[in-house]
Amino acid sequence: MTSNRRTINRPLIIDGWDFGPGQLMTPSDVAKMFCVDPKTVTRWANDGKLASIRTPGNVRRFSRQQVEYLMYGGDARIGK
Repeated sequence: MTSNRRTINRPLIIDGWDFGPGQLMTPSDVAKMFCVDPKTVTRWANDGKLASIRTPGNVRRFSRQQVEYLMYGGDARIGK
C-alpha cells in the first residue's frame, strides 16, 4: 500500500514561491512585518497581491520568501 501524502521535508513550490516546511507564515506573522491588521493581509491574498495556501483546517498560510520579496519592494502579485 502506498501513501499519497506529501513527504514532510519535500519543498512545495507554487507559482515560483516556496511553501515548504519552515517557510510558512500566518496572516498574523505577515501583519506584524508590515505593521497592518491581519484582515489587511487576508484582503491582499483575496486581491491577488500575495499567494496563499490553505491547510487541511482551512487556515491560510503564506510563503516567507514571497512576503520578504514584497517587503523589500518586489512585485509579488500572482500571475504578474
